[in-house]
Amino acid sequence: MNLLTDSWIPVRPQAGGAGQQISLPALLCGSERWELALPRDDMELAALQLLISLVQVLLPPTDKKQWAERVAKPLSVEAVNAATKDYQEWFQLDHPEYPFMQVKKVAAKDPTPMDKLLAGLNSSTNSRFVNEPDLAKGLCFGCVAVALYNLANNAPSFGGGFKYGVRGSCPVSTFAQGTDLRSTIWLNVLSQESLDEYIPDWKAQAAQPPTWVEPIKEKATIPAHSIGFLRGLLWQPGHTVLSPPEKSGQCSCCGHEVDKLFTSFNKAKFNYTIDGLWEHPHSPQVLTLKQGNTETRYVSFTQPIPAWTQLSRYVVKREVGKGEQGQKPAMVIQQLQKYLQNHAGKFELLVGGYRNNQAAIIERRHEVLTLSQGWETHAKDVHELVAHGLKYKTALRKVLFVCSEGIKEKDRKLKGTGLKLQEVGETQFYRRSEHLMTKALADIDFSNTLPTFVMLDKGLKKICEAVFTELTTPYEHDPELFRTLAITRRSLQKHIREIRINPPQEDAA
Repeated sequence: MNLLTDSWIPVRPQAGGAGQQISLPALLCGSERWELALPRDDMELAALQLLISLVQVLLPPTDKKQWAERVAKPLSVEAVNAATKDYQEWFQLDHPEYPFMQVKKVAAKDPTPMDKLLAGLNSSTNSRFVNEPDLAKGLCFGCVAVALYNLANNAPSFGGGFKYGVRGSCPVSTFAQGTDLRSTIWLNVLSQESLDEYIPDWKAQAAQPPTWVEPIKEKATIPAHSIGFLRGLLWQPGHTVLSPPEKSGQCSCCGHEVDKLFTSFNKAKFNYTIDGLWEHPHSPQVLTLKQGNTETRYVSFTQPIPAWTQLSRYVVKREVGKGEQGQKPAMVIQQLQKYLQNHAGKFELLVGGYRNNQAAIIERRHEVLTLSQGWETHAKDVHELVAHGLKYKTALRKVLFVCSEGIKEKDRKLKGTGLKLQEVGETQFYRRSEHLMTKALADIDFSNTLPTFVMLDKGLKKICEAVFTELTTPYEHDPELFRTLAITRRSLQKHIREIRINPPQEDAA
């Protein structure tokens, strides 16, 4: 099966109808409007990212004009065939010498069941709630290709002795969402002029073979800048190979009837080191100044908090400073801001990734955030809106921490509950405020932001007061806690007033 010519992409018509598998030329050249159709959101995002990566390395538009043309209308079959003809062997999943994203000779004592290839299927703490039974019983070529790509680029490794992807463990990926699958792909493909700006030397190594054609040397130290663009986008850090397929049947993941099903694979430990950070176009970065040097890492989900809390990192570029982190949105989002200035309209941002504890996935995170028209030229306001919402969380957490720990006075210490109310309170705040914050981001008028901030103040104040009351009411009749609760209740109101009297200066004027 060849990813460039055969039908493997699991889709369904946007207008309704049965799911089917189509080829890359059919997707890029046809007029039908498609959407991905897989049973898990992370698999759909991985399929999208794989398609974006394939189109990026084989069909990068020249400049803004050509990029806009490709977003707007399908390509010709001739253009796609011409761009892919020299790469057919690199993207054949069952190639006799170098199969796609695999190492042909892998010594393994026993084959590994396919459920290990689907990230978090049997090791996630919440896997029984988010996966259909027997999801990996037998996978078709298309689902295997997506699973191989996802495990190599987005998920944690199999465990000790297995390496993470080129971005490290569980990076966040961000993409713009278009009106259908084809337009979404092109919205997230960098033009050659953008690549020249973001990665000036990208052409020098553009034709560097992928890792399954030119393997990584074991225990090698690889300078990040030596990794070519195609090689990095389709990086395979592990040694895996599919076992021979079995007879035809229904794929347990996408549900399509296929000629061959895969039920196991071989894997082997393999080690190497990447020195430095490879510039990946799909992930936002955080920059920190340490001892005069700037350290850069990719954003990841480290806490069970909603995606809006990190929205500033996804769409706002900020320089690193002393005592202040810098941040860079993903290159594909930076290009969108530049190309669509004042013409973007409402914007849907796809955010996806995993939260992990070493090799174990403890949370799947795949969300869509909507930003109001004008977001691309009002980065400061987006940053301020998110920061404003987080101030209320901080105020609530502070007073609940005091409730838990007690208060030191001059001659005595006032008793606390001894329970971590601040942890429960923060979770409740995020749960109750998420709709309010996402609505504010989607509806804000950037020419007059004050009404949105006033709406937020009113709603978040009520949430903080309600959460505080619910968590402290059971202790009101304890005489040793009465004074502590009275002081912290007044303290909460003080913190809230301090937030509310400081609207953004440009709006208050």
